[in-house]
Amino acid sequence: MSKPGRSSTPHLLGIVLVCALSPAMAARAQSVGAPTPDSLARVVLSRFATGSPAAFDSSYGDPLGRRVMHAAVERSSRRDGGPARVAWSSRDRAVLLFTPTVRTGKATGLSAGGDETNQVRRLAGYYEATRRDGTWYLGRQIPLDSANRIHAQAIHVALDPGHESLIVDTLDVTVGSAFGFAVRLNNQASMQSVRIDGRDAEYQLAGGVLWIATPPRAHIRLALRYVIADDKPAPTDTSVTTATATTPAFGALENTDAWLPFFGYDSGNDFAALTVTVTIPAAYELTTSVPQTERVANGIRTIRGESVHPQFILSLMYDKDWKRTTTRIGDFTFETFITPHFRFSHDTLATMVAREYRLLAPRFGEPQWPSRYLAIVENRVLHGSGFTVRMNNAVVAGDNVRILDEPLLGPSAAFAHELAHGWTMDASGPAANFLQEGWATYCESLVLGDLYGAAAGRAVWDRLYVAYMGGQDRAGFQGGFEGRQSLLGDPDNGRVHYYKGSWIFHQLEYALGDSVFDRGMSDFVRHAGYGSNGYQELIADMNKASGRDVSSLVMPWLSEKYIPDVDARVDGERVIVTQSQPTPPFDLPLDVELTTSSGVVRRPVHLTSRADTIDVTSLGGVTEARVDPDHHFLIRRHWGDTARFALQAPSAHSVELTGNFLAKPVPATRVGDVWVVELPLAEGRYVWLWRVDGAAPSDDVVLADARRPTDPTARAGVVIVQPVRHLTLPSRTDTSSGN
Repeated sequence: MSKPGRSSTPHLLGIVLVCALSPAMAARAQSVGAPTPDSLARVVLSRFATGSPAAFDSSYGDPLGRRVMHAAVERSSRRDGGPARVAWSSRDRAVLLFTPTVRTGKATGLSAGGDETNQVRRLAGYYEATRRDGTWYLGRQIPLDSANRIHAQAIHVALDPGHESLIVDTLDVTVGSAFGFAVRLNNQASMQSVRIDGRDAEYQLAGGVLWIATPPRAHIRLALRYVIADDKPAPTDTSVTTATATTPAFGALENTDAWLPFFGYDSGNDFAALTVTVTIPAAYELTTSVPQTERVANGIRTIRGESVHPQFILSLMYDKDWKRTTTRIGDFTFETFITPHFRFSHDTLATMVAREYRLLAPRFGEPQWPSRYLAIVENRVLHGSGFTVRMNNAVVAGDNVRILDEPLLGPSAAFAHELAHGWTMDASGPAANFLQEGWATYCESLVLGDLYGAAAGRAVWDRLYVAYMGGQDRAGFQGGFEGRQSLLGDPDNGRVHYYKGSWIFHQLEYALGDSVFDRGMSDFVRHAGYGSNGYQELIADMNKASGRDVSSLVMPWLSEKYIPDVDARVDGERVIVTQSQPTPPFDLPLDVELTTSSGVVRRPVHLTSRADTIDVTSLGGVTEARVDPDHHFLIRRHWGDTARFALQAPSAHSVELTGNFLAKPVPATRVGDVWVVELPLAEGRYVWLWRVDGAAPSDDVVLADARRPTDPTARAGVVIVQPVRHLTLPSRTDTSSGN
């Protein structure tokens, strides 16, 4: 997993202020206005702080911002309206700055301020206001990076673990808007000074937004000096002693803590050349998550890091118990920051890194990390987790790493996933998370196929299909995205980007051929981090590689909430292939498997409309037709069989079936000493588990039992459902199974 995606933005003040509301925004036009821009701001923020969701919605239209307020009400979180500002105005238009806050319930400190910043990042910021018939109404949100850009940051950090960190950040920026310069920053940062080209500047920090008064200029030098305290537990938290609170053994300033200024996780305008100098007591090792050097003198460790290419903020992680080890793998430096208790050695990790690099680099070119530097970091702040996140040039794990991959039940490859982010982690624009998380998940199938054989690679796609249609993965993440969420409709780091986004790469590889697909991806990877790098750029690169427009192979998968519902039926001497999902037709170059009296044959059909036909006169009679038998596309599966699950548990009082294909447990029926569940399932691969008397098996039991599939007492396993018969599918809103 990496940071959330980024969005493209307008670059001219005129475009920002005079463009009309979209039809969707017009449909959500607010009914409540005010006589002046200032009074309008007060109305909106008052309704945020003390009003009902309905009252807030009547004055505020953006659905993502509404979600922030509604969630705060549901959680009974304290809401502060914060100061409002009219940042710019003319006779009939204005730009308002809103800075509301949702309090986290934590006391004070780094993570509390980061959480406050992140919770309102879809709400706090600039908004257009317009006057109609003498009344001012709120319009669309204007991204903070509209016409603004961060080119470079020179960061100096004095870390005092358990106390305060002093941060001095000098930024080279372009200000293209007339309403000042604004960035997101930790809401509990204590600003000491803000200077523009050596002079003090007017500023405001609230709602996780640092606003600075400055006119448009092509280049300014912005110097920020501020302090962020380490977390202080709430008074009722007795789990942290004074000693551990003041002298921690480890800690981190992570990119999601918003400890450095940035426009947003979905901005393309704050990729910058980064240099960072950090001081910390010499008892600690520290990584800057970018290539670094260090020296130790007078009890202080000084580390200097520098990004190889434009990057997005930084993470600083430190630990007293790390052992730092460095080697060379080919032409890059490989470094590990791990404690002696970490499950995998430096050499084991280096071997896996080298193998993945040898697999992916010949196909997709040099990633952003191997040409210079890669670090593996055990971040004990991430207590109880394994390999979970990518931060710049660092793959980060918690303190409970047990496996690098899991080929039996998942199959999944968490370590390979985080490594693969190196190829696309600087993607930007709407749906950037499909380019980041979808890509890394696609690479899991390549790595597992290389390690364990083609069947393991193919099984990844069954797992992703089942989870997308309505099940959950072993980590408990709920699927069921069909008809509920599109990739473009989820700008945050939602799971749909993993499950559906990965299929876009899988499908493109099949539709274009691997050589064309590889050329297109190599081009896309080469310009990552340098300007816009979103799905439009991916399509352009694939267009160039293939010599044709591939938009129809990508865009419906991004914009639509439904996947294709494709089926085929025999009608005399023809086979009719249809797609009946409630969206416009997809572009689907499909294979259809036909059962004839003399055997099974395949015929291609390029389905671009609601229906197409295949002439089967020459085949001497066709009895069955099955679409996409090799599962090259994420389409609803219509063939399958009834799966029978049985557990011998004579002493059990209740038994429930769970699995990656079930949104909720299914009670079993007792037949003598055996508990039974029968379910119609579409063709595919399903992981099942039994809950006995309310208790699920441990991970160790699950893995052990899956290796003895014929044992009637096994609490977990895998069932492969074959396409035996055409199924009657449940309704689209039924996500209880993988059908």
